[in-house]
Amino acid sequence: MTANFLTAQQLNPPIQNYSSISYQAASQNWDISVDNKGIIYVANNRGLLIYNGLTWKLHTLNSGAIIRSVYAFKDKIFTGSYREFGYWERNKKGDFEYHSLKSLFKNIDLSDEEFWGIIAFEDNIYFRSFGGLYKYDGEKIAKIANGVFTSLQIFKNKLFVAKARDGLFYLDNQSELKFYQPSQELLGKMIADIKVHQGKLIVGTRDAIFSLNENNNSFEILSTELNQFIAKAELNKIISLPNSELVIGTLKNGLVKWNRKNNEYQYFDRTNGLQNNTILSMLQFRGNLWLGLDNGIDRVTINSPIKFYIDTSGELGAVYDLIKEPNKTFLASNTGVYRLNNNGLNLIEGAEGHSWNLEKIDNKIISNSNSASFKVNENTVEVIDNSTGSFHTLVSPSNEILIGTYIGILKYSDTGFYKIDSLSFPVKKMLFETENIIWAAHPYEGIYRIKLTNDLQRALEINEISSLDGLSHVNPQIYKINNQVAVYSNQKWLKYNAFSDSLEVFEEFKELNSYKLLVENDAKYWFINTKTNDLLYTNLKEQELRLPSWRLDNRLVKGYENMIAESDSIYYISLKDGFARLNVNSLINEQQDLFISEPFIAGFNDLETDYSLAEKPEIPFKNAGLLSFDIGLPFSDSREVGYRLTGNDTITGIVESGKLDFQNLDYGEYNLELYPVGAKNGMAKTFVFSVMPPWYLSIWMKAVYLLLFLSAVGLLFWYNRRRLRKHQWLIEQKFEKEHKERIDRLERERLMDEIDMKRKELANTTMMAAKKNEVLMEIQGELNKDKAKMNEYRLKHIMNKINGAVKSKDEWQVFETNFNEIHEDFFRDLLETYPKLTSKDLKLCSYLKMNLTSKEIAPLMGISVRGVEVHRYRLRKKMDLDKNENLTNFLIKNF
Repeated sequence: MTANFLTAQQLNPPIQNYSSISYQAASQNWDISVDNKGIIYVANNRGLLIYNGLTWKLHTLNSGAIIRSVYAFKDKIFTGSYREFGYWERNKKGDFEYHSLKSLFKNIDLSDEEFWGIIAFEDNIYFRSFGGLYKYDGEKIAKIANGVFTSLQIFKNKLFVAKARDGLFYLDNQSELKFYQPSQELLGKMIADIKVHQGKLIVGTRDAIFSLNENNNSFEILSTELNQFIAKAELNKIISLPNSELVIGTLKNGLVKWNRKNNEYQYFDRTNGLQNNTILSMLQFRGNLWLGLDNGIDRVTINSPIKFYIDTSGELGAVYDLIKEPNKTFLASNTGVYRLNNNGLNLIEGAEGHSWNLEKIDNKIISNSNSASFKVNENTVEVIDNSTGSFHTLVSPSNEILIGTYIGILKYSDTGFYKIDSLSFPVKKMLFETENIIWAAHPYEGIYRIKLTNDLQRALEINEISSLDGLSHVNPQIYKINNQVAVYSNQKWLKYNAFSDSLEVFEEFKELNSYKLLVENDAKYWFINTKTNDLLYTNLKEQELRLPSWRLDNRLVKGYENMIAESDSIYYISLKDGFARLNVNSLINEQQDLFISEPFIAGFNDLETDYSLAEKPEIPFKNAGLLSFDIGLPFSDSREVGYRLTGNDTITGIVESGKLDFQNLDYGEYNLELYPVGAKNGMAKTFVFSVMPPWYLSIWMKAVYLLLFLSAVGLLFWYNRRRLRKHQWLIEQKFEKEHKERIDRLERERLMDEIDMKRKELANTTMMAAKKNEVLMEIQGELNKDKAKMNEYRLKHIMNKINGAVKSKDEWQVFETNFNEIHEDFFRDLLETYPKLTSKDLKLCSYLKMNLTSKEIAPLMGISVRGVEVHRYRLRKKMDLDKNENLTNFLIKNF
C-alpha cells in the first residue's frame, strides 16, 4: 500500500538511526518521554534508556523486568512495568535511583498486570494497564476502574480514557469514570490512541482515524484515502504537529505524515530511512519526531530546511553534479549518469562510468565523464568525443561551447568538435576573462592564462600564473567574481592584477581564507570551510549564516563538494550517496528560533569514588590521576559541548562522546566551564572542584614542616650564636694577643732603646776610658823620655800610678757590668764554647764584639797596637778559626 503514495522523488527530512548496538540495550522501545530540559527517556525491554543529548545510558530494575511506559513529570521519571510502578530520581551524584511504589498498592490485586501508559493531570499521576486505571496522588495509590484501557489524553480540562472496544470515558471529580456519549459509534472498534489536534479530539482505531465534530457530538472519518493506508498498516500511535499536520505510526508500514490543509502525504518506512516498520511509540519535541521502534530508535527532523534523497541500495554512489528539471532530475555520479523521476532511479543507457559534471546549454545537457564527453537525452546519450575523458563544459561570450578534457580543450558545435592547438594538459575548469582570453585550472597543479585566436581554434599565448608566495598551486580553484578573476589556492584567496600580470592578495576575501567558494547566486555566496566542512552563506556584508557539517550528516563528497542553485532560496548539494535540497529561507527562519539547551554534568568520579554534584568535590591527590565527567547536552540545535578548565592548569576543547577525562591534574581549585558550541554568551555552566594537596603538602604535614622549620631556625640561631660567641672569643683572644704583642713590641722597642742608649753610653765610656788611657800612656812615654832628669824613685812611683790607672779593675768591672746588660750571657756562651779562654781573652772578645779597632782596643788594655794584634792572633788560635774567618764578624754573628 505504501507504494501507492510514496514517490521515488520524495525528499526526506534528516533521519537519525540509533540502533540497539549504539544505545546498548534491547531492540524494542515501548514508550518515549521528554523532560523540561530536553532529556529523552525511553521504555526499553531491558530497562529505562536515557539520552542526555550526547550519550545513551541504560538503567535496569532489580527484577530485570521490561519497562512498558515512561513519563517525565517535574523532577521525577515515572515508569511502569510488570506488576511494578515507581519513579526514578537523580541522586546527589547525578545518577538515577529507582523508588518503587509497589508497597502503596496494599489491598489492590495486581494479578499479571503491566502498566502501559502514564499521564499527569492536576498534579496527580494516572496510569493504566490492560486490567485497570490507577491514580497516584503523591501519598497513596487508588484503583479507579477495572477494564482494558488503551490510551490516556487530556481534552478540555478533563482526562479522557480509551477503553479498548468500549469507547471513550472521562474522569469526573478525579475519581469516577463516565462514558463519553459521542463515542457511542466507536463501540466495537479497538481504539489504539487518542490525541488533541487543533483543538479537536482525534481517535485512532486500528483501521481508521476519526475526528470529533462538536456540532453534532459525533466522530467522523478524517480521510478516506488515509484510512485506506491505515486499514492495511494497522494504526498504533498518533502525533499532532503544528500547521495542520498529523503523524500516524503503524505496526506494519512505518508512519505517514498528513497535512490536512493541502492533503499532502509523506511516508516513511525502511525504504527511505527508518530502521523498522513497526512504530511502538512516538514523541514530538521541538520539530523532532522520536520513534520507538520494534528494532531501534529513530529521530526524524520533520520540518528541517534540509531534505535528502539517499540511495540506500548503493547503486548510485557519490553524486558530483545534478540538473533539476520539472518532474525529473539528472544525476552525475561515480557510476554514471542517472535519471530520477516518479518511476525511480534509472541509469541512462550508454552513460556508465564516472561522470564529473553536467552542464545544461540551451536544451542540451552535456556530461563530462571519465571516458568521454556526451550529450544526455531522455533515455540514451549521444557521444561527442570518446577519445579521452573530460572535466568541464563552458559557454564562451560568443556562445561557443568549450570542453575541458584530460588532454586539452575541445571546441564543440552541432557539426562536430575541434581540438584547440598547442594545449595538451588536463583542464579541470575554465572561465573567460575576455572574449578570447581564458583561464584554465589544472586538476592537480598549475593555473594558466591562455590567449586564443578570435575563432577560439588556436592558442596564441599560454602563460602559467605562479602563486603569490612562489609555492605550487595544489588543486586550484578559479572563479569570476564581480567580473574579476579570483583564485583559491593553498587555502588562500588571490585575485589577478592585469597591470602586473600576477596574482595578489584578494583583500575583500582575506577573512575567508580556508573557505572555498561553492556557488554564487544573485550576489549571495556559499562557501565551505575546507578544514571543518561547515558551510557559510553570506552576501559579504551584514548577512551571514552558518550550516555545520553535521546538518548534512557528514555526507559531502570530500574534495569535490558541489552546490547547485535552483532559485534564490533553493539549493541542491551533492552527497556521497545522493543529494540534499536546502531551503535558505526556511533555514533563516529556523535560525531565528533556535533552541539551545544548557549542558550539565551527569556524573563525576575518579579512580575510586563517585562524587556528589550538590557540593564542591574535594579529590584526594592520589586519586587525581584520572578524573572523569559524564557530560550531557539535552537535545537541542547545538550538538557539541565545549569546555574550558581553569586553575593551575588551563585546558580547552570539545567533549567527545559525552565523556570528559582529565589526567594528572596538579592540586588546587578548578573551574570547569561547559558551553554549547555555537551558542551565544551566557549559556555556559561552571562546576567547581578541587584537587587536595598530596599527603606531604597536607595541613598536618605543613604544621610538621613549620615545626621543623622553626626548629631549624632555632638550631640555626643557636649554632650561629655559638659561632658568634666563639668568634667573639677568638676576636678577644686575637685582640689580647695583638695587645700583648703590641705591648711586647713597645717593651722591646723600649728595651732596644735602652740597649741602644746603654750601648752608646758603653761606647762613650769605653772611648773615654780609651782616651784617658791613651793620654796616660802618652804621659808615661813622655816621662820615660825625661827619666834622667827626674828622681828615679819619684818616677817609678808616678809610673806605677799611671799603670794602675790604665789597668784599673774598677773600670773593667764597670765596663763588664754595662756590657752584660747589653750583651747578656755573652761571656757565659763564649766560655761554654771556648772554656780555655782567659779573662784577658774575654776582655779582648768583648771589645771586638763592640766592633772596636785594634788602635781603640790598645789603650783600653794598656798595651800597644802590636800587642793587640798579637793577642788577636793567639785568640784566633785558641778559637781555632779559619784564616779567612774575620774574628770580629764571627763574634758579632755567633755570640
